[in-house]
Amino acid sequence: MVETFIAKNIDEALDLKSKHDAIVFAGGTDLMVEYLRGSNLIAKFEKPVVFINSINELKGIKEDENNIIIGAATTFDEIIKSDLTPQVLKESASGIAGPPIRNIATIGGNICNASPSADSLPSLYAMDTVLRLKSKDSQRDIKIKDFITGVSKTTIKDDEILTHVIIPKKNYKYSFYRKIGTRKANALSKLAMCALALKENDKYRFKISFCTLGVTVTRDESIEEKFASSNIDDWKNNINSIQEAYAAIMKPRNSARSTALYRKQCALNLIKYFIEDICKK
Repeated sequence: MVETFIAKNIDEALDLKSKHDAIVFAGGTDLMVEYLRGSNLIAKFEKPVVFINSINELKGIKEDENNIIIGAATTFDEIIKSDLTPQVLKESASGIAGPPIRNIATIGGNICNASPSADSLPSLYAMDTVLRLKSKDSQRDIKIKDFITGVSKTTIKDDEILTHVIIPKKNYKYSFYRKIGTRKANALSKLAMCALALKENDKYRFKISFCTLGVTVTRDESIEEKFASSNIDDWKNNINSIQEAYAAIMKPRNSARSTALYRKQCALNLIKYFIEDICKK
């Protein structure tokens, strides 16, 4: 029998986690999949569980002058419906499973599960998302790219809880999101790509990220900087060079859902579609 606790606030959740070495549990949709699959993560279910889905401090979406701030226990259904949510995150959230799962699954759980095929991650990476982690004695902010280190691996400490997802406000000229799967929803991604374009310091810049092309989300800021240009049409003239640069960093693998070759070719095609589309605007 698994011992369970329901935390009323963040401090109580931290106390319970520390005292009982407990798993933090919000929607639980990812963990239940692993349990039913009988994966090596099943050892987690031998530990006590702290439910945090009743903590109001961890719910909802708000904004300040510079950021959109999403509580870690906010469900994807709430994210899709909010007027504050960036459009590209709405699009990626809409492809997650089906309505029953989106009513339960939380953005914090999707991040902390650290799956290479997590639908929300390419958008969060491209938007330079920052995560707020809280312990009993301190609080720290960390970029999402530094938080996830591998498959189901993060830098969260044993005494910490992810409390908020912070998305910097930027004036994106264009956003592009595509998921490739067996169906529009209710299917894990064979590949997903988020691409954003904005103008900063008199130059147009793109931000491109992919899931399933490596053990974490694939994004390379040095490529983005290399092809920053005062004329957006320069991207169209350099499509082959941009594709070659990304091809060199892609590390897809074969799986039951897709082959590495298919994933890589689709990713290169999506880069072309994104550039051609934005040059038409």
